[in-house]
Amino acid sequence: MYRDAVPVWLPPMLEQVAGLEVQGGPGFQSISLVVNRGRATNFDVYFVPVLSWEKAEELLRTWHNSNLLEHHKLIATRHLASATRELLREAGISWVEESQGICHLSAPGLLVDVKVDVLPRPPAVRASLRDRSGLVAETLLLSFLRQEIRLASLAKQSNVSTALASRVLGRLAKLNLLDTHNSGPRRFWLLSNPGGLLDLWATEEQSAPQTAGLYVWSRSPQELLGKLSQLNQLNQRWALAGTSAANLYAPTLTTFPDPVVWVDFRVPIREVARALGGEIAEKGANLQVWQAKHNLAFTKSTAWTRATDFVPPQLPIVSAPRAYIEALKGAGRSQEAAQSLRQRIISDGNS
Repeated sequence: MYRDAVPVWLPPMLEQVAGLEVQGGPGFQSISLVVNRGRATNFDVYFVPVLSWEKAEELLRTWHNSNLLEHHKLIATRHLASATRELLREAGISWVEESQGICHLSAPGLLVDVKVDVLPRPPAVRASLRDRSGLVAETLLLSFLRQEIRLASLAKQSNVSTALASRVLGRLAKLNLLDTHNSGPRRFWLLSNPGGLLDLWATEEQSAPQTAGLYVWSRSPQELLGKLSQLNQLNQRWALAGTSAANLYAPTLTTFPDPVVWVDFRVPIREVARALGGEIAEKGANLQVWQAKHNLAFTKSTAWTRATDFVPPQLPIVSAPRAYIEALKGAGRSQEAAQSLRQRIISDGNS
């Protein structure tokens, strides 16, 4: 399933490691590594363009049940999430990340954990998961976790052209994130690796290009959350986002994080501050405001309907997958909230 010829970029990256010599292995799916002209260590190479935590766990379980862990394994991949790195490290599995330059090699008498220069790559593919292509990923994770994916339906629900949706589907299929069935007009796809799609989207989606901090007096983040309904007087779109949204979808943190909101990019930040009775603050802010041209974060936002003591009625909130990728890029305990939400998203797809 994962075996392939050694990718062309792998040997040049490994050759940057001081004292490491890269040689051809006994098969076209293996390499030999020699440290300081000593004994060669053979590695079976597994080329996995996108490896999610869930698929890594599945792969390790397969190797263990088949007694294949007796052979040294090296995973060549584009990028790994931090949780996946820890899973592989604990299992003693080696890996190299093309986009990050991270080389982790583990075997008897061999331990390398370094970051080398990232090699030049061809121009980014047209179907990179950002902006409108990211909407296709968001729609797949929201509406097609357990359903057949038809091109026309996906394009319509994503509000993109069929040409763009087709390019995204073709790329995701090549990355083994989708399974393709039939051909021609009867062709459809099934999402086989939602965790991998989450990881890829999180890696490629751009951060908010414009951010601002506000200070709004309140006794707690929960009380501030209750004040957000005052943004309705702007008569423009806004939505709870980031770690604060992730923690609503999957309550995890004992202390509620300072809120983050998307606000229509046409609204001046001073009007946002005025609506909340706050002020723009470079330091000491307790509310982050994000704005981006085209307002794509609102495309799949919904109204929060679960009753709580501090959430305003019909609070606008970004989708769960978008909240995940936003929280994943946050600081502090944001990673914890993101991982909890990730488990909920994946389990919804398996239920």
